[in-house]
Amino acid sequence: MEPFFNTLKQEIVHYAPLFTNRIETLYFGGGTPSLLKSGMYTELFLLLKSYYSFNTDVEITIEANPDDLTPTYIDDLLALGFNRISIGIQSFNETDLQEMGRRHSSSQALQSIQNAYNGGFRNIGMDLIYGLPWSSTEAFEKNLEIFKTLPVNHLSAYHLTFEEGTPFERLLKRGVYQEMKDNKSLAQYELLCRLTANNGFEHYEVSNFSQPGYRSRHNSSYWNGSPYIGFGPGSHSYYKGKRSWNKPDLATYNKGHWADITEEETLNKDDLFNESIMLGLRTSDGIDLEQLQNLHPAFYEAFSKKQIKWLTAGDLYLAKNRLICHEKSWFIVDSIIKDLFI
Repeated sequence: MEPFFNTLKQEIVHYAPLFTNRIETLYFGGGTPSLLKSGMYTELFLLLKSYYSFNTDVEITIEANPDDLTPTYIDDLLALGFNRISIGIQSFNETDLQEMGRRHSSSQALQSIQNAYNGGFRNIGMDLIYGLPWSSTEAFEKNLEIFKTLPVNHLSAYHLTFEEGTPFERLLKRGVYQEMKDNKSLAQYELLCRLTANNGFEHYEVSNFSQPGYRSRHNSSYWNGSPYIGFGPGSHSYYKGKRSWNKPDLATYNKGHWADITEEETLNKDDLFNESIMLGLRTSDGIDLEQLQNLHPAFYEAFSKKQIKWLTAGDLYLAKNRLICHEKSWFIVDSIIKDLFI
């Protein structure tokens, strides 16, 4: 842990002169940040505040596993300045948790949320996974019914994907699992949309739901195309038209040779045009068409013709010069986006 932590501090200092924007959100995630001791976070906060400028109302989020969230640890997080917590629940069903290889139990999942709330967090997010091949729509509905009873302001709900190289993909190839049929996946998605809406949550991005005023400002900045900087192995950054990323290998990262760790690409107008389509259609705000036209007038003409098919089918609609995807059609939004790419 010490070599990684020292390299992380070096990286924070190294990139400070290049990133001059005021920091609006700070997010500790992508792995298991709750493994770090509170004293390490104290060091990181002091370092970040010494080298970067922060807004007074900065949103500071930590991702955490349920079994790490003891009352003492929560007290430490609040004392450090964290004001938002995202808890990796995934399911309240014991079979689901065992199949997904999670180390926490259903009771620990419930207790972690209560601990966070009782400790003083008032901006609490959690995640759920649906589309589980061994499970049922009834089991997922039970998860949502439990969620409705909890002091949670934000929900991220993701359909299980069989990504290459993962244990799930290997089990799929061996025939242990079969991907859920589209009609069953759609039924679970529609159930998710209906029950969250009935509970006062707004569906503001394909996989994200929040009570009014509790959208994830950090994740929203990605979808809005705002600049951001990431630290640590596997992290990504976007600044001044360039996208960069660190290689995920920890041993390479710990050497601290930035030229060997980081790769980057400069986005041209074609890339930015397609990225605007991809990001915009995933949110309830949609695409600003005037902005898109100004970005690439030549591409916009072809795009305007392509969108007619989806408007006619009722998957997309226009509102105040914005092109927006209907909630029901977010289930197929990847296909829509692919078709609209130039």
